[in-house]
Amino acid sequence: MNSLRRFISLSLLFSFFIMSYTGIVLFLAPKGRVANATHWELFGLEKTEFSALHVSFMLLFLVGMFLHIYLNYKALFSYFRNKIREFSLLTKEFLLALGITLFFLIGTLYQWIPFSTFLTFQENLKASWEQPQTRIEPQKKLSFEGGGFGKLSLKEASIQHAFELQTALIFFEEQGVPATETSTLKELGESLHVKPSQLLNTLKTSQKKELK
Repeated sequence: MNSLRRFISLSLLFSFFIMSYTGIVLFLAPKGRVANATHWELFGLEKTEFSALHVSFMLLFLVGMFLHIYLNYKALFSYFRNKIREFSLLTKEFLLALGITLFFLIGTLYQWIPFSTFLTFQENLKASWEQPQTRIEPQKKLSFEGGGFGKLSLKEASIQHAFELQTALIFFEEQGVPATETSTLKELGESLHVKPSQLLNTLKTSQKKELK
């Protein structure tokens, strides 16, 4: 039994060292999209491999911890006994350990200082890996405003850009889009899922051709 206890304790120790190492590396490593874009690695291992190691040894640590608790439950339960050897959850050691655990839990979730400072430091550290060429801009929402064309009514557009208003109205009727001379290019473009500039170009070059 003592041999099994030593085996489990040493396994927990090694798992703790490796999880600590991979945890520190993942703390310092760039964000996933940057790591993938730059092929980031440390000592020949990529970030995904460090993540895999961290998860695998976390599993080993959990299994070992359950076995450790099972083999040492008598000693563990002795921590819940007060000075007169009665079982109690109100020992000062238990309350102190519970208080520290809750402090870290709530402090992290509610971003209390110093947790918020620590987490902000991590975010800044990860952001520092990003270079201008590796920054990934969020996809911009398609705008139907165009270069000022969207505000023009169909009549105004026909005058300024020299196409037949009546022919344009027939074109929209063929497309199944309700249109009047006061309809704006923005509204009509939204109905056809094109930008006003694209719609205007279609009306100017080939009024009777369907939009692709």
